[in-house]
Amino acid sequence: MKIITIIVACLLSIFSTVVMSYISMAIPIGPWIAPTLALLAIILFSLFYRNKSTISREIALAVAAGSVGGILATALGFYFTTLYFLDPKFFNILMSKPLYFSFVVGSLSLVSGVFGLWVANIFEHKFIMQDKLSFPIGQLVHKTISAQKTFRKSIELMIGFVSNTLFCFLRDGFGKFTGFIPQSITLYPKTSFSLFATPILQIPAIRFDFWPILWALGFVTGHVIAVPLLVGVVAKIILVKPIHALAFKDLSWMEYIITFCSGMVLSTAIYGFFKTPKALFKSIKALFTREKKNQEFQESQQVQTEKTFLQKAGVLETIALAALFFGFLTYFKFPLLSQIYIFLFAFVCAYQIAIIAGKIGLAPLGKFATFVMVPAMFLFPINYLQIVLIATFVGVSSGVTADILFGRKLAHLSNISISQIKRYQYLGIIVSSLCAGFIFWFLINHFGLGSDKLFALRAQNRWMLINTLKNASSFNYYVIFLGALFGFVLSKAKVSPLLVLGGLFMPINITLGLVVGGLGALLVKNKEEMYPFWSGVYAAGSIWMLVRAIL
Repeated sequence: MKIITIIVACLLSIFSTVVMSYISMAIPIGPWIAPTLALLAIILFSLFYRNKSTISREIALAVAAGSVGGILATALGFYFTTLYFLDPKFFNILMSKPLYFSFVVGSLSLVSGVFGLWVANIFEHKFIMQDKLSFPIGQLVHKTISAQKTFRKSIELMIGFVSNTLFCFLRDGFGKFTGFIPQSITLYPKTSFSLFATPILQIPAIRFDFWPILWALGFVTGHVIAVPLLVGVVAKIILVKPIHALAFKDLSWMEYIITFCSGMVLSTAIYGFFKTPKALFKSIKALFTREKKNQEFQESQQVQTEKTFLQKAGVLETIALAALFFGFLTYFKFPLLSQIYIFLFAFVCAYQIAIIAGKIGLAPLGKFATFVMVPAMFLFPINYLQIVLIATFVGVSSGVTADILFGRKLAHLSNISISQIKRYQYLGIIVSSLCAGFIFWFLINHFGLGSDKLFALRAQNRWMLINTLKNASSFNYYVIFLGALFGFVLSKAKVSPLLVLGGLFMPINITLGLVVGGLGALLVKNKEEMYPFWSGVYAAGSIWMLVRAIL
């Protein structure tokens, strides 16, 4: 392992953990950060290497290590922060002890990350060599590293980074310089017509403090996030608010919208809950049955598969994982049967998500985390902290499995040995786990969960689901039914109800910032060509925000 590559890998791991920690709590979507890391690595390594063939291998190793922190932080932001909304008093006690908070988050990250890597080791040969799954993110990173126009894209990334840094400096100032660009520009006051209040006109101002970041995120995600958010805003104007004004005036707006959204979350969970077992059953069946062309080929492949399985799992790695896993859950007083339950179902969920990620490049963590979490709530005597730990463990381990296999695909395309890439991926997990707790503590302590900058919509969605299942009798059943019906219609229309919730529930400033960026992407013929620029804009905004918070 070269010292320069190790240093860059550690820097990328910390960077991806910081950036995705913020993104996962700021917006309800977690884009893969590996392509951005590849461009950053190209810039960093170009300072030390002149040989193009050598630099490509080192970039691939550093990116494979650094990207693990991104998915790890995304899952933590989506699921672990649910604890704040479920039990704010206990969460604040944790926050009052920074070292213990960091220990809980870091140990959870390490155990679930190692679990995900262990699963990836077992199925790597099957998915990449036998099934020849594409793992699109691994291929995209490989193309980014080897493309002839990579240098131009690196320059575009730097232009985005420098331009937004200059904008932030002129806006906020630094030292004695106070800046002259206003934080916001006032538009006009709230306007309404009869029952239809227009949320767009409720914005007191266009915010320049964090809108550039939202524009960048909206542009990269494009219609995937813009359309559902617009549906949410329109539904709020013509449906949700009028129903509240006509039929549920006895409920405050906050009680009503939380109950309505809880119904949406519940119906989405039920809809996914009934679809998930079918996919998992196919996965389990695929573990034991394979179609072969003839008997001789079947026998030879069976011997090879069994040998590969044992080699990839690794006896020492398996023993170490078992000690970490059962030791961690025992420390948090999980019943033994629940520990076995979590191990088995997390394994199957990681396997299934790896298949999906291998085919389409996406990792739908939410429905699988829900599938494991909900039965555990009723099967075992567990508290809110344990419920959150289950969902987070499944989310992190499944996401890490997918990301590790993206890295293994990159290694296969770059002619890098598996043993070498594995060492760097372990390094990425360890570095990210060590810093994740401190990063989350700092962000939450400075910006506050539930604020405009850390709204944590995914965590609030899970809070509403758990709260509805635990305390269903305290909700207005009619409002829950209306929300559930609306969520079911959205699911049938192939529109993500959980993203529509953003338009209904998130502060309008965040919603519109993302929508503006998403609509901007629709106006560009080839938006992928502008990804480096907007990645630079986002990176600059995130780093500036953190520096200003520290200083």
